[in-house]
Amino acid sequence: MELISLLNKQEIILSYIRDGKSQRQISRETGIDRKVIRKYIKKYEEKRRDLINEGKIDGNTDIQEIIDDIVEKPKYNVENRHKRKLTEEVINRIKFYLRENEQKRYLGQSKQQKKKIDIYNALREEGYDIGYTSVCQTINEILNDQKEAYIKAEYQLGDVCERS
Repeated sequence: MELISLLNKQEIILSYIRDGKSQRQISRETGIDRKVIRKYIKKYEEKRRDLINEGKIDGNTDIQEIIDDIVEKPKYNVENRHKRKLTEEVINRIKFYLRENEQKRYLGQSKQQKKKIDIYNALREEGYDIGYTSVCQTINEILNDQKEAYIKAEYQLGDVCERS
């Protein structure tokens, strides 16, 4: 998907309306695909037609309000989305591998621990369709929840004595 700045969207619509340029000509000048240009112009025309039908504007009204509405940044509703690939089952498998690593550390086998890439590869071999970045982020979240804090003990001279 092409990333096009809001300024380009406005320039496309203004070129089409004020300059009377064709979609193909705008495409040649800007280097933006004709389908994208057609989408912007179609959205503009639909919005204008809706406002005219509602009686909010007449044919001669300034169209700046419409253009501002069209080139507004898109708003995405991400609150209701759920993670598709990072399921509880995958998280439990990651936690299993992290517990396995803890046991290996405890037994002195720190070199046999699984790194993040090893856990990712093991999950892929088990048939889970998940990305490396998702695995890394999940591991970091799990490990950050389990972090311990150590407070450095500082003593004044003569406070603590050792006996030999």
